[in-house]
Amino acid sequence: MKAYLIYLFKTKWLQTLIMALLPTLIFVVAIIMSKASFYNPSSTWEYYRYQPPYVFITALVFIMLLVPIVTIFRLQIFRNSKDVDLYYSLPISRQKLLLTQLIFGLIQLLIIWSSIFLLGVLTLAMITEGYFLTWILLILYLIVIGYILIMYGITSFLFLRSNTVVDGIVFIIIFHTLFLFISLYIDRYRIFSLSNDTFRFNPFYSVGKLYFYYIHNSKPNQYINPLFINYKEQLAILINTTIFSVIALLGFVSSYFLIHNEKTEQIGRLSTSKFGYVSLIPLNLVFSTAVIYNGSSGFSVISLSVLATLGFIGFFIMRRSVRLRWFDIALVIAPIILGTIFSSIQT
Repeated sequence: MKAYLIYLFKTKWLQTLIMALLPTLIFVVAIIMSKASFYNPSSTWEYYRYQPPYVFITALVFIMLLVPIVTIFRLQIFRNSKDVDLYYSLPISRQKLLLTQLIFGLIQLLIIWSSIFLLGVLTLAMITEGYFLTWILLILYLIVIGYILIMYGITSFLFLRSNTVVDGIVFIIIFHTLFLFISLYIDRYRIFSLSNDTFRFNPFYSVGKLYFYYIHNSKPNQYINPLFINYKEQLAILINTTIFSVIALLGFVSSYFLIHNEKTEQIGRLSTSKFGYVSLIPLNLVFSTAVIYNGSSGFSVISLSVLATLGFIGFFIMRRSVRLRWFDIALVIAPIILGTIFSSIQT
């Protein structure tokens, strides 16, 4: 395992370097170019001369986009029918092979995040002559690492439930669209409302909320224009983080144990996992219908037709054919009906 990890460092250093340098360069240039947005030298009062460096949100966007990219790079060997037999023939168990890839992927993400954020902080300090509270930004840097781990666990689990690289990418996408619709549904009907934020139940809510809070308060003397996280928001962050931390942990553990008994002859074939198309498409349809449907208006009818079409397309992709089973058709029609019922109950 150690030897294989060293091998990955030797062979993937250029990949790591490119993934770290490109977003870092863009981010540093963005900070320099947007200097006017957080520094106004014409102001006579120092407090109003500076504004919170919200340009740092770019760094969070970069790393959250790179989590699935790194995941795919690291785990694609397990979903490529041409490579999987070669890797499984190595003198290392499947579980250790997976664990090594996951560890190296996490190291890559930490290198990338450190490069983007810390060089961004250094650039900001040089431009503003150390005006902003660097220690607050460093706390934020550490907080985001925890959420990178959460996203990495969820993404790796989803990807490994597929039998092909393409299906793995689709699983990741429709997982996030599911929680987008769940969040919109919660917001529309104010179900167990804990805060005023629309997207409070998805993997990005907590890190986004904390990120904005720390960026805002990295400016000294913010007691003049404070930004607080109230009790309800704190509870929402705690619940959100706990739920997705558990999902991520279960993702890591189940991926580790499931890889042992995985049948290699299934690699490259249809992805029929119950954690993939079979569950994610119906759940997407339930909550998207509940959000969109509003009685028997023309817009609702057209919207439901579009959703049904997208559902069928999803199963066409799963089956690699336009010939669907009755069970597939039921998994499109029934969720839409259930979604209209959910919508009617709340209205």
